[in-house]
Amino acid sequence: MKPRPQVKTDSGPICGHEVKSPESNIKYFSFQGIPYARPPIGELRFKPPEPVESWTEVKDCCQERDVCIQHHMYLRNLQGSEDCLYLNVYTPQLPFWGSSNLPVMVRLHGGGFTTGSGNTDMTGPDFIVKERVLLVTINYRLSVFGFLCVDEPGDGQGNMGLKDQVAALRWIQRNISNFGGDPKKVTISGESAGGASVHLHMMSPMSKGLFSSAICESGVALNPWAFTNQGRERAFHLGESLGFKGNNAKDLVKYLKTIPADRLTEAAAKNSFSKEEKEYSCVVKPFPFVPSVEITDGSVEPFLCENPVKILQEGRFFRGPFLAGVNNREAILLLAAIMGKERNEMLKKFDSRIPKLVPADLSLARGSPEESKVAELIRWQYMKNKPLTEENLVDYFNLTGDLMFVHGFYCAMKYHCKFSAPYLYEFSYEGALNVFRNVLAVDHVRGACHADELGYLFKMDLLPSSDNVPIKDLKMREKFVKMWTNFVKFGHPTPRTDSSLDVAWLPASQRQATYLEIGPTIQNIKGAIAERRMLFWDNMYAGKEKLRNNL
Repeated sequence: MKPRPQVKTDSGPICGHEVKSPESNIKYFSFQGIPYARPPIGELRFKPPEPVESWTEVKDCCQERDVCIQHHMYLRNLQGSEDCLYLNVYTPQLPFWGSSNLPVMVRLHGGGFTTGSGNTDMTGPDFIVKERVLLVTINYRLSVFGFLCVDEPGDGQGNMGLKDQVAALRWIQRNISNFGGDPKKVTISGESAGGASVHLHMMSPMSKGLFSSAICESGVALNPWAFTNQGRERAFHLGESLGFKGNNAKDLVKYLKTIPADRLTEAAAKNSFSKEEKEYSCVVKPFPFVPSVEITDGSVEPFLCENPVKILQEGRFFRGPFLAGVNNREAILLLAAIMGKERNEMLKKFDSRIPKLVPADLSLARGSPEESKVAELIRWQYMKNKPLTEENLVDYFNLTGDLMFVHGFYCAMKYHCKFSAPYLYEFSYEGALNVFRNVLAVDHVRGACHADELGYLFKMDLLPSSDNVPIKDLKMREKFVKMWTNFVKFGHPTPRTDSSLDVAWLPASQRQATYLEIGPTIQNIKGAIAERRMLFWDNMYAGKEKLRNNL
């Protein structure tokens, strides 16, 4: 029997196993469930991650560990554990005499900071390691466990889940060379909440020097679901629902530490919002516990002490190689809610919510005549003043997708283009590997749904095996993986040395907006993504007086 591969980490020795991929027909080494911090249980709940205790015996790292406690992304059943600070390493080669270290892709999972994991059901490494890139996936604390913020220094200061990610990135710097990886060539990447996490790492002093390039897919810090200044209010709403009385933050945190994890998870999902927040949520109910600005006295190292907008405006962010984009029909994800059994009723319900989609940061009084006029303008711009029906679903998806993803991306990239030259994309390809398009059985609305690009980057349990995928979709996957791994290797997705790609991806700049359209044809497009719709929002934010004149 072949000996199992062993690696020394700074905490102790581990062993993994060799895997032969049926998808990519290559062998790679898998190390799963590697602890990178102490289990954040008991008194460590709501604290920043602490160093893992060392060991001397060889630790078996051949299995994924529990996901961080959450409601399952699709089934909605409760799963996981608080003991979840583990990472997985997949490498095509271990170090040998004369070998060169390989570039590293670190993957931060999506799921609204509330659900998801770095496990292989959604992030299979097969196609990444085939390109001789080492892949690291991470589990980090979610929801109230990862993002409770009471606006006071100490426990529950906020952003514990992001500090978990920092702890993992520091672990990678110390240990990845023992797995054949290059600590000087680490790309942090993520989709949705993972993308927003990457974006925040680009702004955090805590993350400085821990990566050399970054990828944000369908998620940035300026998306309305990715950041909150309502953390304290939500924390106290949660406490009250669980029987806490009082207004002392330290007492609240102490009380929440006594609540069983499953009960706390259930309550956090249901009872963390004020009546107004529930009524005026952005399209769908917002995620209750997400990143926030920390108030600190220096006793706990902060991840973020200023609003992301201010940091971006002043150019105080990572300016190295950066790739970012969105999908052209992000909000098809809402289709399941709209197109169920009570279809007509749901269409009426979503139509009635359009007046409540006026963004809060326009600072209009809720229910005011001015807000009503703005809501009318939004309806005219997107729906041509028509009610929502099956015939104009695309228009509604454009509206909701812009509110949730595209406009925040557009605003963020304007700041980035002022100080650097990011590679921007819009993914619009439709095929057998569009994960949520296929799960939702979408056949009457064109475009790529939120997270649809993941099937062209990773092996996923939800998708068919390569034997059952059309050739054109396999070719798109090859190109997509090639561009992403080229970026990890070279800081450029389409270097001249790669003859397998028939496009030269042009970076955007302040002088020339441009992006790569990744659809049936892959081509550079001049201008901003959804430019006309984004100009509408530019006018909206230019001033309320201007809006009155337009009306």
